[in-house]
Amino acid sequence: KVSPPIDDDKISSLNAQTLLSKNDRKQKIEIDPEDSSVIEDKSTQNDMKQKAAVGAGLEKVAQTSIVNAASKHCRTALFGSECYKRVVWVQRVGIMEQPEWYPNLLATSSFEKVQKELHNKKEGHCDAPCAEEMDPSVVSGPNPKPETPIKLDSEHPFPEICNSAVPTDTDAIPAAAEMAQQDPKQATSALWTLPESDLDRCFDALVAKKAVDPEDRKYRRNWCWVGLKEFGCHKNIADRLGWAEMQRLSLAAGVTSNATYHPIQKPQVCDKRVFGGMTDWSQSAWSRARSWFGQHVNVYVLSLATGTMRRTSIRTVLEKLRIPFQFVDGVDMRKPDALETAKREGLVPTNYNVEKAQAEAYKPSNGMGAEGSIMGTIGCASSHFRAQNRGFEDSKDITLVFEDDVAPEADFIPRLWRLVREDLPCDWQIVSLYSRCAFGTCVSPHLTRVRPDVNEPAWRCRHGVNWGWQGVAYRTTEIQNLQRVWKPAIFNEMTPRCLDLDVALASVSDRVRFYAVPSSQSPGFLKEMGLGSARWSINTNDTHYIP
Repeated sequence: KVSPPIDDDKISSLNAQTLLSKNDRKQKIEIDPEDSSVIEDKSTQNDMKQKAAVGAGLEKVAQTSIVNAASKHCRTALFGSECYKRVVWVQRVGIMEQPEWYPNLLATSSFEKVQKELHNKKEGHCDAPCAEEMDPSVVSGPNPKPETPIKLDSEHPFPEICNSAVPTDTDAIPAAAEMAQQDPKQATSALWTLPESDLDRCFDALVAKKAVDPEDRKYRRNWCWVGLKEFGCHKNIADRLGWAEMQRLSLAAGVTSNATYHPIQKPQVCDKRVFGGMTDWSQSAWSRARSWFGQHVNVYVLSLATGTMRRTSIRTVLEKLRIPFQFVDGVDMRKPDALETAKREGLVPTNYNVEKAQAEAYKPSNGMGAEGSIMGTIGCASSHFRAQNRGFEDSKDITLVFEDDVAPEADFIPRLWRLVREDLPCDWQIVSLYSRCAFGTCVSPHLTRVRPDVNEPAWRCRHGVNWGWQGVAYRTTEIQNLQRVWKPAIFNEMTPRCLDLDVALASVSDRVRFYAVPSSQSPGFLKEMGLGSARWSINTNDTHYIP
């Protein structure tokens, strides 16, 4: 079988409470010691031992986090290479469709583990990979997190579901700047202002590549920004690229400007692959993380009732990781009564006019004609609201919703435990664990504060950034408050681009406290499997969807 082609595509902490305890760095192991079914080959881990100089700075730590390839006779595949493409295909498709080809791999296997297997099989012209990168925000921190439990009082009202010592929204930007040893006043603006001549040149290049129509010039968008998103991010959506890399790709395509621009403000703080790197969790950390997870988190997997293979796939992964969960049936808009049922359930407003929204979607200004019907997208949004409501009813502190085509990383539980207790400020309402084309401001080594994309007009729902709803954590007590702001944005017939619930929430992120983990961080929290999109399948009658 021939695989389908893939597009080319000092840290000092904010304070002492944002770092793991010294005890968590002892008796180090890669994954849960109690679960032998997901233990990965550790033959390369001896190469991982490294010392990070305290106060060296994020940039220096990140640059030295990979073992020197020449001295260790290793080479991790570079983006765009034949080996890289093969590794990505195996991770997203091969393991699922041809498991007998890769009996030593799991859905949770890392990029390096897959590359090593391909190297051993002499497949894809892969060299032996270097050791996996370590997250420098953990390994270089000099100050342990105190073990003394936080007492409940007015100053610390949210034990275990946030870090009250982390600056909240209004203070986060200058705090992150200080962390990266930068002057917060020197940040580039979120608005990318360019000369008209640049915009005209970018537009002409996009027309030449058939990315826009010649008649689209009248919409007066920032065409260089459109080119950066389309040729930098959207065409490389499965890759873990930062915005600097994406701008280089779109520049090579000739569709953007070389003017300095940071879609994620303070990118040194979080928009780097290395900040999704490994942590050597101790047995004590695993034990405490599992206990915390069981006490505070309910997990729901959103899936169509007909999705037999997809349910089997994610059930296998979550059971191996010992993550308890419940399935929530998605809303299948192919059924004749599905829309009315969703309205009766309160998932869709009773006065929402689908015909009016569909007519607006087909207008050239919205450019949604190729996306077919909007019914699959309405069903997707409705399904997520159903899962949120289930979490609100079950009332644990955190409602975690997965879509059925994801594979959480092997150490997902301690990663989430650390993120919530150490990175999250106490004003949070929602966190996307895998945000593509992220737009906002880095507020910690693992989080952005999402902001509306002011470069795109509101009538397009500021579309094209902060994509991805494969894994989302909700603060359960805030779900109804979120929906009061969110639903009117989604179910507005005049802005059909807002039907994508990730896009809609990002467009109103100045009114909600929305944080996200940039997808540039690798491996991060989860990966998406190549099973196709139920939403897209319903919209377009696509046959590549795996039920």
